[in-house]
Amino acid sequence: MSLYEARLRAAQAERRRNVRFTIDIPVCFRTIAGDRPCHMANISDSGAKLETSAPPREGVTGWLVLGNEEIFCKVIWTSETACGVEFERTLGQDRLIGIAGEKVSQGGPIANAGNIQMGRRRGGRLVASGG
Repeated sequence: MSLYEARLRAAQAERRRNVRFTIDIPVCFRTIAGDRPCHMANISDSGAKLETSAPPREGVTGWLVLGNEEIFCKVIWTSETACGVEFERTLGQDRLIGIAGEKVSQGGPIANAGNIQMGRRRGGRLVASGG
């Protein structure tokens, strides 16, 4: 793979379709192998980033457990300390805000894919305020 192709893939990976909320919520990722304690670092209506000391491998399915609520999902990427999960069904705005918190402020606009320069990250994110 050439340097150009690697940069192009990295830039395309940052062009998210959905707005994400930056949060820090303790959750559990439940699989047939057992429960894995995690911290949810961000969430959108289609997926979330989970931070854990031993992330499951890519392709594993399970339930993201938030209190009494369970959301079926699949691990779509993994690293040494985190993984990304994609929800089976989108959450919808009301459910997403209910999980992320009631007070939400937008840190910037959603990226227009045509305006993103290759190899650069966008700065705007949604941030959930506590309390």
